[in-house]
Amino acid sequence: MHPPLPRLTILLLILLIPALPVAAQNFKITRIEFEGLKRLSVDEVIATTGLKIGEQFQLAALDAAAQRLVDSGQFKNVAYRTRPNKDQITIIFQVEEVAKVASSRVIFDNFIWFNDTELIAAVQRELPSFDGTAPDTGDTINRVIKALQRFLHEKQIEATVTHITSQDVAGSQTQEHVLTVNGIPLPICTLNFPGATNITEAKLRESAKQLRNDEYSRKFVHLFAEKNLIPLYREVGQLKATFSPPLAKPEATATCKNGVEVTIPVDEGSIYKWNKAVWTGNTALTAQELDPLLGMRPGEPTNGVKLDQSPKAIQKAYGRKGYLLVKVNSAPEFDEQAQSVVYKMDVVEGPQFRMGRVIPRGFNETEIKQIQEKFELKAGQVYDTDYLEDFSKKHIGGIVRETILQRQAQGKTAPTLKWDYKIDRAMLTVDVIIEMTN
Repeated sequence: MHPPLPRLTILLLILLIPALPVAAQNFKITRIEFEGLKRLSVDEVIATTGLKIGEQFQLAALDAAAQRLVDSGQFKNVAYRTRPNKDQITIIFQVEEVAKVASSRVIFDNFIWFNDTELIAAVQRELPSFDGTAPDTGDTINRVIKALQRFLHEKQIEATVTHITSQDVAGSQTQEHVLTVNGIPLPICTLNFPGATNITEAKLRESAKQLRNDEYSRKFVHLFAEKNLIPLYREVGQLKATFSPPLAKPEATATCKNGVEVTIPVDEGSIYKWNKAVWTGNTALTAQELDPLLGMRPGEPTNGVKLDQSPKAIQKAYGRKGYLLVKVNSAPEFDEQAQSVVYKMDVVEGPQFRMGRVIPRGFNETEIKQIQEKFELKAGQVYDTDYLEDFSKKHIGGIVRETILQRQAQGKTAPTLKWDYKIDRAMLTVDVIIEMTN
């Protein structure tokens, strides 16, 4: 929710002639001046007021212009005075700018009939200072929406324009104002991937087939390509592959009369061969123990998907030695001439944990005793994340066998077994919880 707009302060000082004659007399605006501008330009702020040199002066229009300045979110306070001279009048605004106004890029999400340049020009007809961005506070984005609404109406496109911020869009990393056309079906009919060679267009289309017949959204299609298509390139060593923002236009064919043709240009980049990993921060495991977890061989195309999954394998290996909070940060260093890559692998091992208590829940006394006797990882020993799984496979079935048979004889469902652990960061211990629920 935006913070409330500051209250407009209007100070009207009529010089040389009384106030009532100014209101009644006809004046033409000959100058518009500003006192207090520091960051914004005079032309930009005049455009925001909506006033024009040479037009007839009206007090109501001046009040509305001052209010527009406040509503823009660029000013904390706005006042004005006038200086009449015969049939001419100068308007002087006294303003206090907001110290810093956060602005974000405006995304025209599904305006498939026009490119961004045309849409920006359409907005500038009513908001000349518009540059493709809008403040995150104030009513500028609403004025942009109204301008686009009128532009669509002029082009006989009867639809509404709505606005969300990028925080409402899954996967978004930056703040953006996303404007969307609503009221017209825009199903995706055709997908094109110019620039695709190593990964064929046919394979990309197959991997993106779930987009077909979905409503077109530039934002969503771009996120889809980043999440679902980039891994195809990372898997074959094209670690710098990128997709440009989608381009869309109306499609009118026999199979798709009122749909959208979407073009997603791709820059595949080079195929990088694996050189080596350089490990830092590792003490509990050696580089010779860690290297196989990456699944790479020198000279082969670097499998970026394996690298993306490798932190889990590394954490699992460290977990066997009691390091439960290990973190791995990786950074590639590319050799463009050799078309190879070295990965810097920085390991933050964290503390080593030891076994605390084993806590059975939901078992009878005999079962609890058996669990505690057979659980070989004793208090004080280095914790091993694999041991719980091994113990469950070897012993739990036999321990609860009688209970399961009794429940089956009674026509009841088998009990559910759950395993969990609780870390004590102060004591550096792990309590294992084995629970049976009915």
